[in-house]
Amino acid sequence: MRLLQRKLPQAEAEFRRAIAVAPDFAPPYAALGEILMRAGRPAAARQVLERAVALDPEDIQSQYRLATLWVEAGEARRAIDLMEKTVANHPEFLPAHEQLGLGCLRRGNLEGAVREANTILAQQPQAAEGHRLMALVLWKQRDYEAALAECAQALASEPESASMLALQALGLWQLKRKKEAQAAFVQAAKAQPQIGSGEGFCRLIFCDEQDVPIVHEFLRKNRWVLAPAFSP
Repeated sequence: MRLLQRKLPQAEAEFRRAIAVAPDFAPPYAALGEILMRAGRPAAARQVLERAVALDPEDIQSQYRLATLWVEAGEARRAIDLMEKTVANHPEFLPAHEQLGLGCLRRGNLEGAVREANTILAQQPQAAEGHRLMALVLWKQRDYEAALAECAQALASEPESASMLALQALGLWQLKRKKEAQAAFVQAAKAQPQIGSGEGFCRLIFCDEQDVPIVHEFLRKNRWVLAPAFSP
């Protein structure tokens, strides 16, 4: 990871040079957008990816990345509109269905999120995208056991999913399985160090007003477990 971080500035410079040479060629914008996302610079990434999508409306990967940034920025309606166009043209592209479902979730439309989760799972029953989305819906419904089962399904495919590890930690804590919750929290922090803040944790699980007090109480009682995980 550190090696990758050291290479990001070099890669960014190369793609910016490519854009300067061919300002109407989409691929360098798409690549630069991905680099900026990895570097944790969402505002810059959004600007570049918007240009990539404008230049190449068939670039579904850039559409997906842009939608994730819009959702994180609270612009769920824009993300939903974009992902609806993407899934209409590419119904097999599961990440777009997931992002469309997350946009619905952000707007409190649980039925829409369930619909997209079921669409994904109908195509691929083991798809992490579908199980992640369903886990979040079940959490919103406070069905902790079922949410944890969906987390387990998602983690079986993508064991380093920070959002599912975070949700798993929270669900286990609500069920009084404290040691397991703390272990999951430590694993989540290894995947996403910002999870120790309320904002960082909430971003991973798409907090609504009802979630925020639960998250803050969990962090107040468990943030201390992260210190040993990151000590030399």
